[in-house]
Amino acid sequence: MKILKVLGIILAIIIVITVILIITLPTKYNVERSVTIDAPRNIVYDQVRYFENFIKWSPWSSLDPDMSYEISGPDGAVGAVYSWSGNESVGVGSMTTVSQSEDRIDQALDFAAPWEAHDNVYYTFEDTPEGVKVTWGMDGNLARPMNLAGLFMSMKEMIGSEYEKGLEALELQVIAFITSHTKRGYLINEVNMSPMNYIIKREIVPFANFHTFYATHFPAIMQLVQMLELPLAGAPSGLLYKWDMENNIADMAAGIPIKGEADIEGYDLVQVSGKALEINYYGDYAGVGEAHYAMDDFMKEHELELNEVVIEEYVTDPSAEPDTSKWLTNIYYMVQ
Repeated sequence: MKILKVLGIILAIIIVITVILIITLPTKYNVERSVTIDAPRNIVYDQVRYFENFIKWSPWSSLDPDMSYEISGPDGAVGAVYSWSGNESVGVGSMTTVSQSEDRIDQALDFAAPWEAHDNVYYTFEDTPEGVKVTWGMDGNLARPMNLAGLFMSMKEMIGSEYEKGLEALELQVIAFITSHTKRGYLINEVNMSPMNYIIKREIVPFANFHTFYATHFPAIMQLVQMLELPLAGAPSGLLYKWDMENNIADMAAGIPIKGEADIEGYDLVQVSGKALEINYYGDYAGVGEAHYAMDDFMKEHELELNEVVIEEYVTDPSAEPDTSKWLTNIYYMVQ
């Protein structure tokens, strides 16, 4: 009986200590891991924000090759949802992109199994001399009495270890992407263009008259836009619909992008949106041809077809920047 009494007292003490620990131990934790990747920020950013890309470098994808998943909503944007169901190593849950800016992405992480949990996952992006510093973090919760498990296992170390593996895989994926998307020295990015409205003047123009055509119509359209107080949505752009290399003529347009719509006599309003290939070309306009050849090479290799139009966006004003090496022209090939 004395032994039972002693055991009872010990058990009571253990229960009291356990209750105290459950009440006093923290229920929240934070974990962060970082990597610096020598690559353009937009390439790194896109490998993170699109769930279709995240799946390829996620450290948990390899834990269950048979894991099923679904992506719903606008992948790469606020509201996108990645849901998965797998073995005990990956569980059942979902991630939802709740906010997104140039420097940070926040996602709600919800687990249904092996236990229920609701955490916040985030990524931050910082430009450094060595490249883009990507930080992957989590604000986690261990609801009572699960917080007691923190005494026996470090959630920060467990998750941190997986984050390190994932960031290493992310860097390799970025490098592989750049290698496969570089042609003739130009990096070709795949983008989804939001709808853009252009006020345009479209004509059949000889190659030799491109400069005169633009010099005539860009100022004329800009003057109308300013007179009508239409808000600008970007830089003056050339839209190329067809080009005849044999006869040296092109079906083309000079366009000014605006926010909203406008009906102007003598001009057309066109909208462009969808999947596109992008090259950021720096240099004199006379040398832009090599960038277009790079696009052709990439499209042939990936069996892509042009979807109606090629856009050259003339970001830099030549009258304000005498150094032609700093002239930026964004080239977009709309593809099917």
